[in-house]
Amino acid sequence: MEKTLQKFYDLLPESLRTVAARYNQPLDSATADYLRDELKSYRNQAAAESLKSSCIDIELVDRMVASLNKLLTDFNRFNDAEKMVISAAVRYFLDSEDAQLDFSDRFGFDDDLAVLNAALLAIGKEELIVVRS
Repeated sequence: MEKTLQKFYDLLPESLRTVAARYNQPLDSATADYLRDELKSYRNQAAAESLKSSCIDIELVDRMVASLNKLLTDFNRFNDAEKMVISAAVRYFLDSEDAQLDFSDRFGFDDDLAVLNAALLAIGKEELIVVRS
């Protein structure tokens, strides 16, 4: 378990490590269902905010949400360490403290993108990596 989590933290920019570490909680089916619902709500909030501000790249948000949803849909296929990494990525994306920055800056979702992609690399799901277009 240590290796996967350590790889995840090593891939993150140093400034994001302690924040992401707060969210590496175990995942179960009820939590995964709840987080999928939260992702849908957050995506809808981002879409509404994008109508008011050109700062939000809703296509990027949609690609990130799609990757996170894929991880949550398949979570039973992952081991415990991978589930903790997935949990950290999803919970970081949904962090309400971070939402203010997400919606007010052109690069507001870049930290979320870094955490997501570090998680994907750490668990060997490179095919789900999201890039800016």
